[in-house]
Amino acid sequence: MAAAAIASVALFAAPSAQAAAQVADENPTLKVDYDAAGTTHIGAMVDSSMPLGPSVLKSTLDLVTGKIVDGSLAIPTKTMNFDVFGIPARAKVTMTQVGKLTGAIEPTDQLGKSLLSSNVAYDIQLSNVEAKVFGIWWPLAVGSRCHTSNPVNISAATPAGEFFTINDGGRVTSTYTIGNFTGCAPLNFFDIPGFFPWFGSIPVNALVPGSDNSLDLQISNPRNGGN
Repeated sequence: MAAAAIASVALFAAPSAQAAAQVADENPTLKVDYDAAGTTHIGAMVDSSMPLGPSVLKSTLDLVTGKIVDGSLAIPTKTMNFDVFGIPARAKVTMTQVGKLTGAIEPTDQLGKSLLSSNVAYDIQLSNVEAKVFGIWWPLAVGSRCHTSNPVNISAATPAGEFFTINDGGRVTSTYTIGNFTGCAPLNFFDIPGFFPWFGSIPVNALVPGSDNSLDLQISNPRNGGN
C-alpha cells in the first residue's frame, strides 16, 4: 500500500553514500497523491482571506533521498471578497502553477514522525473585479490580462512543534511575497455614474503587492498516485 511505501521513505530517508552511489541517477520513485485544502490571507491593502481547494497534491517521491522530485497542486479559481477604502469589492483569483512542485519528507528523532517541506510558484491573475456601490455590484475595468509580473514563489513547511505523519498527513504553513502586476487596466471609478468622479483610478499595484501574505494548508489521505 502507498502508506507502507511512504513510511519506508520517512524512516530511511538518509541512505548511506554507498547505497546512493549504487542507484546513481536512477533512484526508484513512488507517485503519491494527497488531499489538500486550506486558506491564504492576502495582506497589503486587501487584508482578506480566500479558501484554497479542495484540491489534490500530486507528488513523485525519490525512495532513496525522500525528496519530492516532481509534483503539482492545482488551485481552483475562487472569488475573494475585500474592501477598497471601505467599499465592498470582490475579484476572481486564478492561480496557475509555474514549474514543478518540489520538496522533501525528512525524518525526525521521533519514530514515524517527519517534517514536510515544499516549494512551488504560481502566476496570479485577477479578473471580474467589482465594487458594491448603492447596493449594486459595478464592474471595475482591470481587463483580462492582469497578472503578476513574475511568478509568486511559495515555500511551505511543517510548522514548528508539529509533524507530518504517513497515515494522517499534516499541516504546512508559509509566508510569501506578491510582487507587482502587469497588463492591468486601472480600477476605473469613472464607470460608476456619480461615484467620486474626482478620485480617478486606483492601480492594482497600490492595493495588492506586499510581503505580509500567509498560507495554511492541510494535507491528508495519502494514496497511490496516477500517471
